[in-house]
Amino acid sequence: MDGLGSERVWLKGLFSRYYAQHPVSPPYDVSRREFGHGTFKKIDARHVSFDDASELNAFLANAAPLYVSASVSQFLNPSVQPMTAKGLVGSDLIYEFDADDIPTPCKLVHDSWRCPHCGASGKGHVMKCTSCAHGTELDEWVCPECLRATKEQTLRLLRILQDDFGFSEKDLSVNFSGSKGYHTHVRSTSIFTLPKSARVELMDYLSLFEIDLPSLGFSFDGKQYRCPRFTESTGHASRLLQGILRLIETGSSDEWAILSGSSPRTLQSFLADRPRLYSEVQSGILPPLPGKKTESFWNATLSSLVDSLKLTIDRQTSGDIYRLIRVPDTLHGSTGFRSESIPLARVSEHDPFLSATAFSTLPPRTLFVRSCPLLSIGGEVLDPISEREVTVSGPMAVYLVAWGAATLR
Repeated sequence: MDGLGSERVWLKGLFSRYYAQHPVSPPYDVSRREFGHGTFKKIDARHVSFDDASELNAFLANAAPLYVSASVSQFLNPSVQPMTAKGLVGSDLIYEFDADDIPTPCKLVHDSWRCPHCGASGKGHVMKCTSCAHGTELDEWVCPECLRATKEQTLRLLRILQDDFGFSEKDLSVNFSGSKGYHTHVRSTSIFTLPKSARVELMDYLSLFEIDLPSLGFSFDGKQYRCPRFTESTGHASRLLQGILRLIETGSSDEWAILSGSSPRTLQSFLADRPRLYSEVQSGILPPLPGKKTESFWNATLSSLVDSLKLTIDRQTSGDIYRLIRVPDTLHGSTGFRSESIPLARVSEHDPFLSATAFSTLPPRTLFVRSCPLLSIGGEVLDPISEREVTVSGPMAVYLVAWGAATLR
């Protein structure tokens, strides 16, 4: 372990003991997958293969990589190079939601930035300095609100995959990424040999990329704004109509104003007879707005609803058949959490800060914490601190050290 810092040595020792006691069982044929692993970065080496899960587990216990990933594809010869010589058999579909990609308000609380060029700093996820426009150095964290947002996206994705494409629960699996989000795996013979172009089309559908509203039945004919009949609608059209009907039932004039850009006063008149509006939408007509702004009103409202339905899928991960992605139930070297597999029925209640902690029996440890926001891990709550020595529980210590926020004492 020459060249490893004491923190990495400590983590690798913990990981080695963990893997020796908790062998993983990947949900696929290990012998057909390419593996990658790393200690200094997420992938230090790839083009690695194992004959079976036993050989993989022996490697994990002996080498104790801080990160281990496997290909989304199956190959005849997964360890050979170049990629074209591996003999592609087929690929899963992988959809990843990462908290970094979702602009949650909590980032203004727990994230901060600093400009190495001019020294300016501030709160939030700011990529370019607000003073000199140079790139910033980010201090990023993940909180329950961040992960709730990625979980909500995952749940919406699962509903679409089942309702619109007919995938069954046996075709789908979900695991926590181990750090900032969730991975959804689709393993089915119906998609195994899909070309990249078809995978991109699927991704475009799921993210509502360049959605064409007239093709879904939403169009203005010069007199009326028409929509599909609710009982005959499917897919995105049905979801848009559900959003409109919910707004008619319970949306305030202020909420409508934000979505449509119309004045609350005009909208109060528009919403005066909600049962009539509800009936018209169900019959295939988007009711006219008082005055002559019906087309722009519904264009703006539909555009806002489309934005709210878009899934922020990581396109790079989802479209790349040669991608390596975290092996379910392995440890993540930036948190010490397990990338645990989650039954579909339990995704909505999943709390990784409680269930994904892997070192609950580790005794308390004294650390020097450079800086951290409010944290709650494994049931322990740590208030925001900076430049301070503190003794914390084992799971909290592993998280802070792995995150790079603390050093051992």
